[in-house]
Amino acid sequence: MKILLAEDDAQVRTELRELLVEQGYDVTTAIDGIDAFEKFRADEMIEILLLDIRMPRATGIQTLDAIKKIESANERVFETLFITGASDNNAIVSALKLGAFAFLFKPIVVEELLKELSEATDSINQKHYRNFQNSMFNPNLESRAPGKSGSIKEGMGATSEIAAIGAEHYAPGIEQHVHRISEMALCIAVRLGLETQHCQQIRLASLLHDIGKLGGPTDIYTAERALTEEEFEKTKDHTRLGAALLEHYDDPIIEVAQNIALQHHENWDGSGYPAGLKGDEISIEAAIVHAVDTYDNLRSHRPYRAALPHHVAMEILVSGDEKSNPDHFHPGVLQALLSQHREIEAIYERYRPIDVESKITDQTPA
Repeated sequence: MKILLAEDDAQVRTELRELLVEQGYDVTTAIDGIDAFEKFRADEMIEILLLDIRMPRATGIQTLDAIKKIESANERVFETLFITGASDNNAIVSALKLGAFAFLFKPIVVEELLKELSEATDSINQKHYRNFQNSMFNPNLESRAPGKSGSIKEGMGATSEIAAIGAEHYAPGIEQHVHRISEMALCIAVRLGLETQHCQQIRLASLLHDIGKLGGPTDIYTAERALTEEEFEKTKDHTRLGAALLEHYDDPIIEVAQNIALQHHENWDGSGYPAGLKGDEISIEAAIVHAVDTYDNLRSHRPYRAALPHHVAMEILVSGDEKSNPDHFHPGVLQALLSQHREIEAIYERYRPIDVESKITDQTPA
């Protein structure tokens, strides 16, 4: 994340820059408001403005106002943090009207600065994600995969057709589950910087990650009790069944869905199923769904435990427990999930299951 630090006091500017660089930020400095305005316009990588309110030539307020007027039509994503004194009440009100993200009062407390920067980074990532999500529904979008005849629109039709069939057979509550997985998978794919078309495919294809359960033992999937070892072994068949069900569709999205259906229980360390794939043998789309599906399972009620809160689920993903281990996950995917954890939590809350539904969404062990 690149920061533009505008501070007219040379010593403060130098100390803050050194601190931020030590924390891993890319920092550009400006000596006053005009300098800050020009550098922001010239560098599209800058996403956080750290502005002193009182500066020569142009104040921090005037600088942000000028930037807002120029950038409003461009929809550029950034957040602004102001450095201010306790007596700048009028300036604070003006900054709030311009959409200031936070205020840091002098003398600056390092912990507060880093906390606000972390929250600003999360906010920027969420805005990028929402912008991408909105762009997916552009009616003029018509992307084609090389060597394939099916377009994104056509793939959406095939996916919807299969999902509609599945909806009639899945257990109650599965609709919320698959929507959560779809939105979470998109969030992670965007964070990883995958190509736009691939992100779109993952979002749609992940709706079908458990399509193989249509051909499996419904009484086991809906059992309101812990599964026996024998029953759990039977549930593993849903990966191969799902891939087989999708193999008759010649469509780029369904091809991605096949990978997900077959591989979304494969572990990065080779301990998963059905084939014991390891590392990069696992498709990136399956690795993404594996991570978010595990998170969702941890957040959902199970016969052998209550639904877990967000922070506990994240702790298990990072540190492991008796069922899960961080070595099970693609390192880059796990890092992306951690960086986007607030958006992941928001998606879960958006599609939160009611108590009855959450109990029977998916009874296979996480």
